[in-house]
Amino acid sequence: DGYVYYTEFLAATLEAHGNIEMDRLMDAFDRMDSDNTGFISEKNLKTLLGTDYTPELVKQILKETDIDGDGKISFLEFMAAF
Repeated sequence: DGYVYYTEFLAATLEAHGNIEMDRLMDAFDRMDSDNTGFISEKNLKTLLGTDYTPELVKQILKETDIDGDGKISFLEFMAAF
């Protein structure tokens, strides 16, 4: 659709620096999970995107990564995106 989504950008950035290592993924996940719930929530995505936030973008990111449909991204779902 002509857009680069945050997860795609993050994956490309990490891959450009070599193999994606578990500690890098854990660090990225922890930074996104700013309220330390163990999940990346809609609120976390809004905070992360800042001025680039749109409801549609957040819904798209969740649609792409929230495998079990519970409205949040677990670490396993996050890893599956890579």
